[in-house]
Parts: sequence; C-alpha cells; structure tokens
Amino acid sequence: MDVVTGIPTKSAIYPPPVPAGQDGSHRRVGLEFEFAALRPRDAAELVRDRFGGEIRQNNPHRYTIEDGDPSPFRVELDAQYVHPNDRLREIDETRPWLTDLVTWIKELDAETSRILGDLAGDLIPCEIVAPPIEWPRLMEMETLYRDLGHAGAAGTDEGLLYAFGLHLNIEVTGETVDDILPTLQAYLLLSPWLRSDIRVDGMRRAFPYIDPFPASYLRHICRPGYAPDIDGMIADYLSFNDTRNRELDMLPLFAHLRADLVRAAVDDPRVKPRPAFHWRLPNTLFSERHAGPAAEWRRWLAVERLARDREALAEACRELQTLSTFPLSGDLQRLSDRLGAEYRI
Repeated sequence: MDVVTGIPTKSAIYPPPVPAGQDGSHRRVGLEFEFAALRPRDAAELVRDRFGGEIRQNNPHRYTIEDGDPSPFRVELDAQYVHPNDRLREIDETRPWLTDLVTWIKELDAETSRILGDLAGDLIPCEIVAPPIEWPRLMEMETLYRDLGHAGAAGTDEGLLYAFGLHLNIEVTGETVDDILPTLQAYLLLSPWLRSDIRVDGMRRAFPYIDPFPASYLRHICRPGYAPDIDGMIADYLSFNDTRNRELDMLPLFAHLRADLVRAAVDDPRVKPRPAFHWRLPNTLFSERHAGPAAEWRRWLAVERLARDREALAEACRELQTLSTFPLSGDLQRLSDRLGAEYRI
C-alpha cells in the first residue's frame, strides 16, 4: 500500500524495517539512472521541470540542477574522457612565460572533451545522479523515472550494447558490525534470487561491473561463530573483494568507516565515501510498466527483512554450510529462492 495515498499498487513505497537513521530522521536513498537517447541538457530540463531549481552548465556534457527540492542533481554523459580534466582546471599558473601555454592546454582539453562527447554521445549513457532523499519521497523519483521514459529515454533492453543500471544508495541503519554484517549476509544469501527475479540483462552480465560475490566469501562470512570487529569485517571483505565491481559495492561504506584500509587495498579515485550500501544490480527499464525505483526498493526490502530476522538468518547460514555452492548444483539457488519467496513484499 502506498504510504502517501493509501492505494494498493505495485508502485507503492513500503517502509523499511528500520525507518529512521542514526539522526532520528527517515533514512535516505540516493538514486542513479543510466539511459540513452536523451542528451544531458534535455534530461536536465526534465529534472528542473519536475523539481524546480536552476540549471547550471559545468561543461558541454555535464549539468547541475540547484536550488530545487530536492537538490542538487547532476546530469552528465557517464564517461570520464568526455569531461575536461579537473586537475588541469586546478592549475593556477601566474608566471608570464607559462600562462599562455597553460591556458592553451586547458582550452585544448575542453574542446577535445566536447568533440569526443558529441561524437560518442549515442554510445555513452547519460546519467542522472539524484541527491539522497528520505525514503517516503521515493515516489517522486518514480515519477521522474516515468518522465524520462515518456520523453524517449532508452533503457537496458532497448539496444544490443546497452548495459544501463538503476543504482540505489541506501543509508545504513548504523555504523556498527551489528548494523552492517547481517544485511551483507542477507544480501549474499538472496543474491541468486535477486538476479533471477530482476532478470539481469545479458549485456550487463557480460561486463564486470555487477559481478557476483565469490562463493568462498559467502561461506566465510556465513560460517558459525563469525563475529569480527569493524576492522576485521572490512579487512575480510577487501581480501575477497578488492574491487568496485560487485553487485553490492561496499567500498563507499567501508571508505566512510575506515578510509585508510580501503585506500591501501583499492587505489581508485572513483570510490567516494558515504554511509550507504551501493546497490548496482537493477536494470534501467522504461518499457516495463512496473519496473523502476519502487520495484527495486521493494526487492531491497527483502534483504533488510531477512537481516532483521536474526533467527532465520542464522538458520539460513547454517543450512548454507551443508550445501554445494557450485552454481550447477542448484543448491544455493533453491535456498535463495525460498528465502526470496518468504521475505519479498
């Protein structure tokens, strides 16, 4: 049932088991939409028309929408090489004999980036990065998602080479092992069900960005008596997963908690610390009526519901140890499907 209108609908925004965050307010969710067939300027105008604010052009292929509610949004072509180099822009050269050279290099970099973006715009996804909003407002993101589809945005299933994702960044309930580990365990147990229920696009599976977790890591963190401290939990994760390429990317959360540990294992400036689970698995689909943020939020809630049922979670972890995790055996898939059927909304 929709928490705002009270009308039963497949697009309802259901409350999480723990509605409030550490500060007592509603937990926040940030969304990222990847799509094709709309230019960044057109997508920025849709955001402004829906939420208000002012569009600011940062470069030919990146816009921010500020002073709306919520804000700020960022809309851009999702490839580093079509944007001017930030490090070049930071150079402030005052020596007369170098000033003209530095200015020329900056102008050349900006023009080259613009041309590359213009030429490759149909192949590079456009991305909207929304600001974190309180979860009851997710229906507003559902509406923006519909706006994009009606305006002609193309999703994952509308092009052979499209591998577009709908990412959710879900604020954690707290920053202790007891807050984080059960959700991570529940996610790994439900991952096979989630992948089949979402019907992850074949092109997206072909790329490494949403690789599943190693079965060895699943067994490791679900073994009886596993009770690490925060440093041990993060170190264990990094020893099995020293990469951003996971369907549930924990690096932003762990960088928020222990930046030194993460930086020592993963030297990647794209890892941005934030107190949230970065869920990258869902497809971007505009062609299916009930696909979108609300549907993916409901799927995520199955993870949180299992995580909160500590007795059932412990029993599932014990059962896992008796099963074959070799994919062709089907044992893990059957366990995951059973849990998904029980905890889905």
